[in-house]
This record gives sequence, structure tokens and C-alpha cells, in this order.
Amino acid sequence: MRLPKPPGFIRSYFNRHPWLLDSLIAGAYVVPMGVFALVLLVRSLIDGTPLLGFANLYGTAAVGVGLLFRRHVPVITAAICAGSMIVLSADSRQLDVVPMIFALYALAVYRSARSAWIWTAIGVATGVAATVLHSPGDLANIVGSGVLFALVLVIATLVGITFGNRRRYIQALLDRAAQLARERDQRAQLAAAEERARIARELHDIVAHSLTVIVALSDGAEASIERSPDAAREAVRQTAATARRALTDMRRSLGVLTEQSSEGSTPFAPQPGVGDLAALIESFRAAGLPVRYTTTGVPAADPVLQLTVYRVVQEALTNALRYALQPTAVEVRIDHGPAGATVDVLDDGLDPGRGAASAGSGRGLIGIRERAAVHGGGVTAGPAGAPGSRGWRVRAVLGAPGPATGPGPATGPETASGPGPATAPLPAPGPVTASGPGPATGPVPAPGAVTPPWPAPGTRTERDERTSS
Repeated sequence: MRLPKPPGFIRSYFNRHPWLLDSLIAGAYVVPMGVFALVLLVRSLIDGTPLLGFANLYGTAAVGVGLLFRRHVPVITAAICAGSMIVLSADSRQLDVVPMIFALYALAVYRSARSAWIWTAIGVATGVAATVLHSPGDLANIVGSGVLFALVLVIATLVGITFGNRRRYIQALLDRAAQLARERDQRAQLAAAEERARIARELHDIVAHSLTVIVALSDGAEASIERSPDAAREAVRQTAATARRALTDMRRSLGVLTEQSSEGSTPFAPQPGVGDLAALIESFRAAGLPVRYTTTGVPAADPVLQLTVYRVVQEALTNALRYALQPTAVEVRIDHGPAGATVDVLDDGLDPGRGAASAGSGRGLIGIRERAAVHGGGVTAGPAGAPGSRGWRVRAVLGAPGPATGPGPATGPETASGPGPATAPLPAPGPVTASGPGPATGPVPAPGAVTPPWPAPGTRTERDERTSS
């Protein structure tokens, strides 16, 4: 598109100071016509006809005021200029058409072409009527003046319409550009907010999981450093390994905030998926959580869906490690379907903090609900049994889920993911009631689970906030 030529210095100056230009136009008319009106007033006073002199003087002042405000009230200015063509004397008719030219230009530019053409016809009729009043018998003068008025006023109207259309076209382009700029800024802000939320979810998943495991291992190492030094050393080694993995994941997540990677930075790697669940579960087992893992079906190839499954399991096990008191079994069950999955995480821990104020932020469950919503699913979290019983269950349905199964044994063949040998699933932990503050009885922990010589860490003070969405 060919852009219009930018205005020059003089035009730009008057565009910035429109009142100065209007004052110059009004003054250019008022000064000569005012002198003429004063001379005519003196002559009329001498001749004894002061009405004609005062009419010329007041008419000149009214036209000057109308020209000064022609941008704001163009219709009133056109009416004043048309009236002045009749009121003012016949000797000044050649100057009386000039205000009408500026009035028609203002109408075409600042109002509309239709109103400009209407007042063009009114101006021509008024000019012809003024000629008839001052020269009623001179037909040639009447016809000649009418043609001259029509030609001059039509030219003024056409010039005004041309400049008015150009002005409106440029203003429409500027408005469109401003609208596009606002939409661009809004899209950029929405994209930035979405990216911040995504990074916040990733950092929460990394930090919450890693710190929870580190705290559990550190507490266990401190509790067993005297009576079981070997177990304490193993807990310290696990703590260091977990911290290193968390640091690597943190650097990788924060690396997306920079445009270019510097030398020596952490290399990029795929996001975790279903194949990484075995290592994740082993880290929780090392922290003292008796996790049992079963899976059915073939995982979908979608990496985003696999990442969501991984994060759901990670968040559910992290909350179980933090808040479940004396859990004897934590079952993780994943049923894969053609384009989705169902994730069930069930523990049988006590909940002594039910009804107490939550110490957590609730960001974890919000994050996995948002992840599940991307796949058209949902997340429910709440007590596994009747009020007052043991257990907490987190269930996530992602996309087109696999066969619906409860927390009990699988109805089809099950395999344990991960590098270790497959283990047969144990019966799901049912609601177990605690008879006292001592350890509750329940199912035997899964094979390979590490049972530390210290009590399970944390209390479940956030359980009541983990309600279903």
C-alpha cells in the first residue's frame, strides 16, 4: 500500500496549532471588512440611516466569530456566512462569498460530504437571492452572479471533500494501527502470563518433590546416624543425588528464559515421561514411602500426555510423603488407553490434622488440574473412605482413558514399568481404622520398598484443602 506523503513544516505546525490558523483566517476577513463596516457606519450616520451601518458591523463580527470556531460548529458557521450574504451591503458582495468558501470546506472536512453539498445549494440560492434583492431588474447580473457563485462554491466543496476523505482515511489507518498494536501487546501479555504459569508449574513440581524427598531423607539420616550408620550414609547419598537432579532440572527449566545458551550450560534434554516413573518411584521408596506401582495398556506416544502422567504421579506421591502419617502402602495405578490414561494414587495413611489450617499453597493440585484440562480430563482428590477412616486418593482422567478400574487389583495383565523386575500387584489397601496412636496395620509394603528405621515424615495438615475440583 502506498503511504501518503508526510506533511511539511508549515502544515505540521498549523496541525499542531489549529487555533492559530483559524485566528489568521478570521483576522484576514475581519480586518478589511471591519474597516469597510466602520466607514459604512460613519456614512450611514451622516446620511441618517444608521441601521444599515450597524447591520454591516454586527454581520462582520458574527462572520469573524463563526470562522474562528468553524472546526467545532461548521453548520452554525455556514448558516452565519449564508445570512451575511443577504445582510451585508451589495457593495461588498465580492468579499461576502469568501466566508462561505471556508464554511463549506469545514463542513466537508469536519462533518460530512452530504452536509457540504446541502449547504452548497443553500449558499448558491442565498447568493442569487442577495443579487435579486440588490439588482432586481438586471437579469444578466442575476444569472452571471448565480453561475459564478455556483462554480466557486462547488469547487470549494470538492476541495473540502477531497481533503476530508483523505483525513478520514489516514485517521482510519492510524486507528487500525493503534488497534493492531493493542492486540499485539495483549497477545504478548497473555503469552507471557501463560509462559510464567507454565514455568511456575514446572518449578513447583521440581522444587516441591525434590525438597520433600531431601527433607525426609535428612530427617531419617539424623534419626539413624547413631544406631544405623550405614542407613544414615545411604540416606545422605540419596539426598545428594536428589539435590543434584533437582539442580539439573532447575537449570534446564530456567534455561528457556534465555535466548541463547552459554558455553558450559546444562544441555537440553527431553521432558520426563512414563519411562521415568520407575526412577521417580524408587526415589520415594528410598525416602521411606512404601510405593506399589502397577500399569496396564500401552502408553500413548504423545510426550505432553506422558509428561502430565509423570507430574500427576509426582505431585500425588509428594503430598503422600509430606502429609500421610504412618502409611503402610501407597498404590500407584496407571491404565493407559489409545489416546489417554487414568492415574490412581491411593495411600492408607492416617490424617490427624483433618480440619486444621493448611500449611501448603495448593499450587500443586491446581497445576495438575490445569494439566489435565489440557487433555480434556479432570482431577479429583479426597478421602479414600468414609469420614474418619484412613486413606487419601488422587484420581486423574486424561484424554480418552483406559478401562475404568477401581483401586483394587487390575482386571487385565499388569507390568511394572522401570528397569527393575516386574512385581505382581498386591491387593489395594482398604479403609483401615487406627485403634490408637501406634502404627496401623495394613498390607505388606511392595517388594523393593525401603523401610527406614525412623517414622514416616510429615503430618497431613493440608489434606482438607485437597478437595475435588
